[in-house]
Amino acid sequence: MSTGTTSRKFGTFEGVFTPAVLTIFGVILFLRLGWVVGTGGLGGAILIMVIAHLITISYAFSLSSICTNIKVGAGGSYDIIAKSLGPEVGGAIGLPLYFSFTLGAAMYIIGFTEAWQSIFPTQDPRIISSLLLLILIVLSYVSAKLAMKVQFLIMAVIAFAFISFFLGRGEVQPQIVTWGRFANVGFWGAFAIFFPAVTGTEAGAAMSGDLRNPRRSIPIGIMSAIAVTFVLYLLTAIWLARHSSADELVTNTNIMILLARWPWAVIAAIMGATVSSALACLVSGPRTLQALGRHRVAPLSSFFSKTSKTGEPRNAILFTGLIVEISLLLGELDTIAPLLTMFFLITYAMVNIVVAIEQGIGIVSFRPSFRIPKGIPLFGGGAALAAMVLINPVFSVAAIAIIIAVYMFLLKKHLKVRWGDVREALFVSIAEWAAKTAVKFPHHAKSWRPNLLVPIEDPKVWTTLIQFVRDIIYPGGTLRVFHVRVIEKGKKVASTPGKTGSVPAQQKDAVSKDLDRLITPLKEEGLFLTSTSIEDDDFVGGSAIVMQILKGMFFPPNTLFITLSEDSKKDGQLIRLIEHGRMHGLGMILLRQHPKRGFGCKKKVNLWLRQESPNKDLAIIVSIQLVKNWEGALRLLRAVDSEENVKRVITHLYKFRDAARMPSHTEAVVLAGDFEEALDSAPEADINIFGLAETIDPKYLRKVADTLKTSCLFIRDSGAENIFA
Repeated sequence: MSTGTTSRKFGTFEGVFTPAVLTIFGVILFLRLGWVVGTGGLGGAILIMVIAHLITISYAFSLSSICTNIKVGAGGSYDIIAKSLGPEVGGAIGLPLYFSFTLGAAMYIIGFTEAWQSIFPTQDPRIISSLLLLILIVLSYVSAKLAMKVQFLIMAVIAFAFISFFLGRGEVQPQIVTWGRFANVGFWGAFAIFFPAVTGTEAGAAMSGDLRNPRRSIPIGIMSAIAVTFVLYLLTAIWLARHSSADELVTNTNIMILLARWPWAVIAAIMGATVSSALACLVSGPRTLQALGRHRVAPLSSFFSKTSKTGEPRNAILFTGLIVEISLLLGELDTIAPLLTMFFLITYAMVNIVVAIEQGIGIVSFRPSFRIPKGIPLFGGGAALAAMVLINPVFSVAAIAIIIAVYMFLLKKHLKVRWGDVREALFVSIAEWAAKTAVKFPHHAKSWRPNLLVPIEDPKVWTTLIQFVRDIIYPGGTLRVFHVRVIEKGKKVASTPGKTGSVPAQQKDAVSKDLDRLITPLKEEGLFLTSTSIEDDDFVGGSAIVMQILKGMFFPPNTLFITLSEDSKKDGQLIRLIEHGRMHGLGMILLRQHPKRGFGCKKKVNLWLRQESPNKDLAIIVSIQLVKNWEGALRLLRAVDSEENVKRVITHLYKFRDAARMPSHTEAVVLAGDFEEALDSAPEADINIFGLAETIDPKYLRKVADTLKTSCLFIRDSGAENIFA
């Protein structure tokens, strides 16, 4: 069997919307919604639906957000969690998620069996269930594409069933029960039975590895599925409450069949919906197990990770069929539904937590094109966990304990994966006590953020500059500023006031206080900042010492920020300082501030990108940071040799913009002529940003800045940055 992966072949409607809708319009709608309305009354049922959909919507928002930030592979939510918090956390959640698919398949097959027995009551339900499972396993084993095509026929059958139901023959009740007694089960018990009705979103997400464009398909498909199904669930509940008594709704699970104008249409829809939902689980579950096997998370990983020549995870399909058969022999609908609810609530909570973490730590790599308020994942995660506890506190604690145990087990396996994750950045942000844990995790460009090292000669003239530095690092970067007091060789510095020496102690204290005053406003914004002052007989030598010391510390700087002096006599010192920064693996940001204009209105940023530039990553990151913190606009510029190439290069720049996830309003401008001619005709901006050449000529850099009549940044990558991470 091949170990290759399936080519991405499904679109939004076929791969996400349809399986999600058909799973939502499953057994709960046709066989248990009436019971929920009868048990809780119309008001209670609507409240249950609203709470369930709020949890699902928050999950859908979080899922959609993170899907537009990373390349989602097979496994849906598992893949998202694993790529954000590592394979250990992903595996601890992925295993319960896989079993939720197996329980879901069993629940839907049991629902089909109940509908079948309404027509053929004498037939053995176990034989019916087992035969249906066998048929579905064969269908999913042959081809997921074939399984998807069956969905469209079932969708048409369900649509006709709704027409038959709403044209039904029930008598209008004289009084609608607003709030029921919730006899025997309580509010949260009824909620647990209903909640699997809204878990169809996971069926769409689990097909992520088989989608042509998961970043686009998952948000659109899931959101539209939730909107459509919520409206129809609400209308169905109202219609049931108006045309049936509470006793009928509670005692007769086939009430929708009895009330329909053409009962056979609803029976066909029940059978079709349950078959489709079970099929969706039997397609999605094995793909989750395959992803777990591929990352060596599940037992027998090599066995489960194998696929056929057409990309079907057939070993995982057969094993899933076995698990479903065991569930069918042991369980019943009202027993399986609460268990399914628990597993899905755990998954929903973790996806929300992942997004809340990535939003909170402020890493540059988290730039989803679908942005959501921070309150949504916090609410979604909290609501899902709270619902678990309210439904069954004992099972909730047990489930969480199992997840922790699986996590600890996987941690000992030292799993290695090809992607980067944000665990390092997470532990850095939480607290210093997590430092030992954070350094155990692999470093990746995904976790990169601007940690600047800034030498300052005179803190008193840095008031404006420090705010500019702040705009580069805020909100998730760090800043270390230092001052080198230059002393003459052979001279000692006085330790107390009044003694002789080149730098009196009073002057030392004054410089330290000036540095503290300089960075205090930034500390008050919650930024991580430190300042220090050292003594050396050479400014560059002292700076090199600071670089060496900080390189081995926690939160090491990754970028050196320096200014280009107007005094050309300091050019040699500048070049030496840049070379020391390169030796210590630091990126470079060289600022030439315009003496009169400063940073202008802090709105427009020109980023000059030459073809095959080795310094584009850090320059783009700095540009994005400035635009975000200035609430400004970014413009990409390039000079080309002739007018004939202008159109082609503009197209290339826009494609590059989208690939690098730059702000959508970023403009591309291509100027014909050589570089000097392009400078003369460049559009106006508050700052211009360039790559810094290997051979540095400070006089030429001043000339460029003078031509543009703006402040300019000249930037060199360290090699650790990656704009596509």
